[in-house]
Amino acid sequence: MKPPRGSRNLCSPPDRPGHLLAIEGLSGTGKTFLTTHAIARLGPRAPHVLDDFSQRLGRSDLGSRIITELAASGDRFLRGGLPASETLLLLAVQMHAYEVAQPHLHRGHDVLEGRSVHAVAVYQAVLRHPDDPNQALGHARMLIELAAAWRPLPDRVLLITDDVPAALARVEARDGRTHTREELRLHHLADQLYTSFAAEDQARFHILDRRTTQPARALDEVTRWCG
Repeated sequence: MKPPRGSRNLCSPPDRPGHLLAIEGLSGTGKTFLTTHAIARLGPRAPHVLDDFSQRLGRSDLGSRIITELAASGDRFLRGGLPASETLLLLAVQMHAYEVAQPHLHRGHDVLEGRSVHAVAVYQAVLRHPDDPNQALGHARMLIELAAAWRPLPDRVLLITDDVPAALARVEARDGRTHTREELRLHHLADQLYTSFAAEDQARFHILDRRTTQPARALDEVTRWCG
């Protein structure tokens, strides 16, 4: 699927001095905690931060209104029964995020996305093909290509990984809600897809493995990466 003929193709190499950064990974890996503390450390040297999906609920901007509507179902994966429409709406949120980021990037400021295009591609793909990792990976690649026809991918992606059961246990403790067996399976598959993307695009991705990195060192690494 390509943009209509004559439309502006935002995937061409961006002519801007600022860098677009993204923090990716499963819920419970510490993305928000590490990023928040790293930004505080950096002070005026910190990148401009765009809110993650979970921080947009109830706000009035276009991206937030879309997320709020999709979250109304109460499903952890924002499922409301119309998967194709929901995928395109989530990609529209990513387009909106880039348009918000553009003025900062063109002024020479780095911009940090809490989750970016890869998150949408990974999770929508595992929802489409929950029992076939190969088909899920192929579908995720297709969604990345579709998104890249309309906006640039992040220049650099920090993928934070961890033991999947440990990460999801933190989410359950935080939310007071147990994952179903289906949800656990989907998160495990998402972890596989993230790892595959990082292996295929090593120039863009950097992996921080919480299983082998002490908390203080992890914060130091995220701070250096953001800075």
